[in-house]
Amino acid sequence: MKLKKLALIGMVVLATMSACGKKSTEESTETQTTVEGETQADAERPSEYGSAELGTYKGVEIPNIDISVSDADVESQINTELLQDPDVAEVTDRAVQEGDTVNIDYVGTKDGVAFDGGTASGYDLVIGSHTFIEGFESGLIGHNIGEDVKLDLTFPKDYGNEELAGAAVVFDVKINKISVSTPAALTDEWVNRHTNGAQTTVDAYKALVRTNLEEQRKKSAESQDQYNALTAAVQNAKFKMNDAAIEYEYNNSFKPIEAMLTQYNMTLDDYAQAYGMTGDGLKTELRNQAENFVKQTILIREVYKKEKMSLTDADYQLIVDMNGGTMTKDELIKKNGQDNVDEIAKAYKVVNFLVENAKRSDVTVSITGETLSGGEGESTTAESSKAAQ
Repeated sequence: MKLKKLALIGMVVLATMSACGKKSTEESTETQTTVEGETQADAERPSEYGSAELGTYKGVEIPNIDISVSDADVESQINTELLQDPDVAEVTDRAVQEGDTVNIDYVGTKDGVAFDGGTASGYDLVIGSHTFIEGFESGLIGHNIGEDVKLDLTFPKDYGNEELAGAAVVFDVKINKISVSTPAALTDEWVNRHTNGAQTTVDAYKALVRTNLEEQRKKSAESQDQYNALTAAVQNAKFKMNDAAIEYEYNNSFKPIEAMLTQYNMTLDDYAQAYGMTGDGLKTELRNQAENFVKQTILIREVYKKEKMSLTDADYQLIVDMNGGTMTKDELIKKNGQDNVDEIAKAYKVVNFLVENAKRSDVTVSITGETLSGGEGESTTAESSKAAQ
């Protein structure tokens, strides 16, 4: 599992809209723990990120991206959906067995009091999936529909919730239904069920899958073009960065990690291990990402100013559409602040300008980064261009 490289366009811009929104009075009084563990008041986002001596930004070279969809691609996608939507048959003449899906209501109590997260109704649980703590699933085997089952269990000592770690609890479980899932076959009947009647034949469904894959690849290619053009322009510039801006982005990127560490009672090394890193290695990666983000921000601001750009209604509408179209421009501004919305709009305007003025190389890559053509020894894949600067 690789740590995602920081990219302004196509990866984090939408998140930026909410993450950089204006803080309420209550939020501004909260404290923030930095990666180093120091506690400090939430810092304001610096207005100045630094300056840049622009190099070539118009006419940067980017690879062609192949977005074609093969019959094998369509078949692979359909096979995935067949696995995700199997045929399900209810069982009424026997008790629960390993591999069954049971629909249950349950209430978990500790010392006679229901605990948070321990109650649900109509929950579908696959026996043997190890979704619940040890003893829960196996404790239902041999019981029948309509039975009320009492399970005396103990949470693991290393459970993320300290109040439940190592605690003895009781689950009162009612079995509502038992069902068995079997792999589905691609038939007109399955298509009709899977699409809720939107398609009724295999041929129509295959055509829809192909269209959807083509649209997904087109959008992915657009994002990759934006990233490649921006990265090339950053590589060609020389920067003087504001250390406060780097520190702000560095700490800001750690906030979701910090929340996860607290929620699951993990150390930074525990978290980093999932990415094949140490805690110190993760800090270094976050620092590199923060520096790259600051460079991208500076470059966008400099190009916007040099090209004497201005925002139009179409630029704002792009941001409205990128955020699902559920809010108007004025609603987005009210929620996130004029400066934040303007910054996002400027970012897209500049990067789309870079793409429009870019030169296509004689290299063609697939949407997954596989080189389809190109000179020997060149770094030609779309993925290779993502290396953090």
